[in-house]
Amino acid sequence: MVTKTIATMLAVAAAAVLAVGASAPAPPAIGATQVTLYVPFTPNGLSIGLAVTRRVSGSCFAGSAASSGRSDAWRCSAGNAILDPCYQGVESGKTVLACPDTPWSANVVLLTLTKDLPQKDANKDTAPKGLPWALELANGRRCELLTGATFGVAGMRANYGCGDNAYVVGDPDRSLPVWRVFSLGPRGFAVTQIGVRVAWF
Repeated sequence: MVTKTIATMLAVAAAAVLAVGASAPAPPAIGATQVTLYVPFTPNGLSIGLAVTRRVSGSCFAGSAASSGRSDAWRCSAGNAILDPCYQGVESGKTVLACPDTPWSANVVLLTLTKDLPQKDANKDTAPKGLPWALELANGRRCELLTGATFGVAGMRANYGCGDNAYVVGDPDRSLPVWRVFSLGPRGFAVTQIGVRVAWF
């Protein structure tokens, strides 16, 4: 009787383990890299949901280096600060620019122009050409394009900073539905290829 009871208990426990294993959620798969355009303006003005943290005056001197695939994205200055990217729009009938912290933040600096935009210097590409402004990787890291001097790894430029001393080196490989990049972790002794969940332009 005792042996039968123990066997029954083990069978129930095994069934419970199998049930838990069957119901455990699998990591979400990436069907294809999602290409997303950052749109801070609508025909009625600033997009609902964005918060203006500061209003500044300044000018733009070149197409955006951070968002080179957008002809409406600019590299601007306000005082001693460089703002890039800044996206062109209209508020109260005047051209203004929204300069976001990151594509994942609702905060923007709103730039009022002190002189006209230098249209001859606007970016010529159309998204999704050029390098994305930002990437969200399959491991959850969020990475932004580095517009200044960086460093090289295996003959490739460190193009994106992902925080915590992590980087994406080289350009995204777009030959498959899921884009891939080389990721350099904080330990810095190995570069591995990883999928891109979202590419922001």
